[in-house]
Amino acid sequence: MSTRPEWGNIFRIAATAGFAASAALHLATFAPLPLAVGAAAALALFLGAMTLLAAMLMRLRDARAPLRGEGAVRWVDWRRLAALVPQGPRRAALAVLIYVLMNLVLCLIFLDEGAGSVRLLSGHLLLFYLIPLLYFRFVEPRLRDGGDGPRP
Repeated sequence: MSTRPEWGNIFRIAATAGFAASAALHLATFAPLPLAVGAAAALALFLGAMTLLAAMLMRLRDARAPLRGEGAVRWVDWRRLAALVPQGPRRAALAVLIYVLMNLVLCLIFLDEGAGSVRLLSGHLLLFYLIPLLYFRFVEPRLRDGGDGPRP
């Protein structure tokens, strides 16, 4: 039995924790929150999200993700990857996307000093963590198993 860590599981756990921490930070912006604390937490979460997104992109190539295009210009077929995510989580992700867009518009319209910028970033962090969470939870295991389409 190998004690070597499974990086996909580590990334999935990190994405789950980051999503939960982003949600907690976002909720905290609606209460009195010292600006320095909120900004420091948002920056740390942002760096974590960018690390997970970079890991996801590198592992997409290793997992032989489906590609579109011809010749030298080829890109990942995101539609086929999204089909690997079950319907329920896909709908929840759409709800998060709608909320993030609504948060963006409201923050731009009613932006107040300090807390509004942390609220704007923490709202986007929800999406920045949700994408790798869905990938590491649903898509990558199916790509690595050789599954190409949705499973029942």
